Formats: sequence, C-alpha cells, structure tokens
Amino acid sequence: AAAAAAAAARAAGGGAEGGGVLGEIASVWREGGLPALFRGASPLVVRGALFSAGQTLGYDGCKTALSQRAEIMEDGPALHMLGSIVAAFFATVLSAPADVVMTRYQAAAQMGNAYAGPLECFGSIIKNEGASAFYRGWSPYFLRIVPVFLTFHPLFEQLRLLAGLSYMS
Repeated sequence: AAAAAAAAARAAGGGAEGGGVLGEIASVWREGGLPALFRGASPLVVRGALFSAGQTLGYDGCKTALSQRAEIMEDGPALHMLGSIVAAFFATVLSAPADVVMTRYQAAAQMGNAYAGPLECFGSIIKNEGASAFYRGWSPYFLRIVPVFLTFHPLFEQLRLLAGLSYMS
C-alpha cells in the first residue's frame, strides 16, 4: 500500500517526500532497493546499441552507397543531409521495439503489472498486442530524431572540413 501511495504521489507530479530528484531516488530505494534503481536498465542498453547501430549503418551506408559505390552523389552537404534522414530512419526502426519494452517494463509497477524481466515483458506485448505494438508511436519518434540528425551529421562533417580534415569516408 505504501508503494502504491508513493507511486500515486509521483504520478500526481510530486515525489513521495516532495524532495525533488534526491527524494525520488530515496523513495525508489525504499520501495525496492538497488534493483529498483536499475529497473529497465538492460532494455535501455539494448535500445542504445540498436539506436547507435541504426544511426551508423544508415549514415555511413547511405554515404558509401551513393558516393563511392554507385557514384550518384558527391560527398557534400546534400549527401550529408540525405544520410542524416536515412540514419534517423534506421535508428528509429531498430530501436523502437526496445524502447517500448524499456518503457513498459520500467512503468510496470506503477501500472499494476508485474513482469519477471524484460523478456517476459517482450513476450507479453507480442502475445497480447502483436508485433505492431512495438511500432506504435513510430512517426513522432522518427520526427523527433530527424532534426537532431539533420543538425549533427552535416555540422560534424563541415567542422571536420574547417579543421583541415576531409569528409568522413
């Protein structure tokens, strides 16, 4: 009952003690100790790995395919922007399922669910909602990532050029 009251207080916008971040950490610690502080960490690591793989494969793959293999585009700002969009697409496609599992697993206690682990959470989503549940909300996720990548990749490439280095190839 105390854990439910603490969860309700957090959901209402205040910590169990109203002590900000440190109060939240203390509250989570009291609810479940060290394991509670790291609930959902394994899906977070998987999500990060898949996101980074998608970003790298999308960006480098696009640049290599279009500028070196097919020689369709020259390596320059236009290719960097296209590569950024492709990178955002692949990062989003690969990481969305792990993102859903991570979110559901971390929020399970507050939502009245109990999973033995992330794999059980994954299986429950497949069984009850189907594989398409992993891509619910994909469009906003993609649209949130695109501007970041459209800023980062071309800027990084231009800074390399200004520093006297060539474009990454």
